[in-house]
Amino acid sequence: MPGLDILAIPLGWILWFIYSLVSNYFVAIFLFTLIVRAATFPLSLKSQKAQADRARLAPRLERLQKKYAKDPKKLQEKQMSLYEKEGISMTGGCLPMVIQMIVLFGIIAVIYSPLTHLARIPSEVVSASISAVMQETDADGNEISDPNRISSADSRGYYRELRLLLVMDKEDNAAAIKENISALSDDVLDGKTADEYYEDMLDIRGDFTFFGQTLLENPWNERGISGINILWLIPLFSGLTAVGSSLLSMYYSKMATGGQKQAGQGCSNVMLLGLMPLFSLYITFIVPGGVGIYWICSNLIALLQTFLLNKIYNPGKIRAQAELEYEERRKRRAEDKKRLAEARAREEEEARRQAAEEKQKALEKQKAANTPKQPPASKNPNKKKRRENSEGTKALDVAGLKDNQEPGMPSPGEPAPAPEAAEEKDGKEPPEPQEAPQQTEE
Repeated sequence: MPGLDILAIPLGWILWFIYSLVSNYFVAIFLFTLIVRAATFPLSLKSQKAQADRARLAPRLERLQKKYAKDPKKLQEKQMSLYEKEGISMTGGCLPMVIQMIVLFGIIAVIYSPLTHLARIPSEVVSASISAVMQETDADGNEISDPNRISSADSRGYYRELRLLLVMDKEDNAAAIKENISALSDDVLDGKTADEYYEDMLDIRGDFTFFGQTLLENPWNERGISGINILWLIPLFSGLTAVGSSLLSMYYSKMATGGQKQAGQGCSNVMLLGLMPLFSLYITFIVPGGVGIYWICSNLIALLQTFLLNKIYNPGKIRAQAELEYEERRKRRAEDKKRLAEARAREEEEARRQAAEEKQKALEKQKAANTPKQPPASKNPNKKKRRENSEGTKALDVAGLKDNQEPGMPSPGEPAPAPEAAEEKDGKEPPEPQEAPQQTEE
């Protein structure tokens, strides 16, 4: 896989370091897969967060879909406006997945090339060894099928190193391999002999043994169904782990949608529960058993990763929380609206009351202006009545006295004439005033 060499080289060094510590190919594969998954976990977390954000908006998106069901263009505008307002990118979860897929292919390139990445055997030595065990051709140039040799297709395929490990000790292949290696230059051999390189290959080959069965063969090989063997457990476990991972993903997906079926969900369920496990089963049947072991490890770690991601960002819980917050906001808005209506009603009532009072005052003022002025009424009507009665009595008494008085007598109520006036009337002078007698001192 030349296109993935850039990724395969650094990943190969990581796998080689792990293998040098544990000295077991499959333990190294499991740890290697775990480390790579852990390294890409932040990307998975980002993708999960994007999914959780979409779940948080799901209730509002559903309301928009109901509101603008007959206007797809308006619906799309509203959805994009909502995403922009919330700062959510529809492609935010795609980039991490793309990066993970690229890394996954790099891992596969490492798994398929144990001689290059684990034994650290130069590629020239590997190519010379493969050339030594390729199938022979007849006079017409057609290859003569031989299970103990490598076909030209396999020599250029992904499994070229695995096929070499499978047939390297068949018949006289060992001698042919050593002969081709010895023909290489000293610069390529780097101080090692052909026998040493061959022993390194045998050490790696020994790690591909599983309960006495080599994992360099395919579970479905030339023997077909009649060749049922222990390698069939690998596709079986691969399919089961794929089903488990799919069921867990469907469970969390159902939580994220609130149990509601959405458009396209049926197809997704078919993909998760049907096609993906079947694809995993098929792949592990036709690839070498060692690759199937990696596939099982990858499914198990993906299962664990899905569980952890949903513990950190659970779309179902986030959706439920979003719905709860929306209901609380809706209730608060309803209460605020009710209080506002009540306040407005009170203001309107107060305004009407004040208007009525002002109108009443205006009417009274207008009525007072149109009414003629009256003399001020006595503050004490009884006193006024007594005064009127007293004045009436006095008037009667005066009238009676006038009838009985002598001529020259003043009328009642009239002032008496002064003495001078009286004397003048009689024609006499008034007497002189007498001096007071003086008293003698004794």
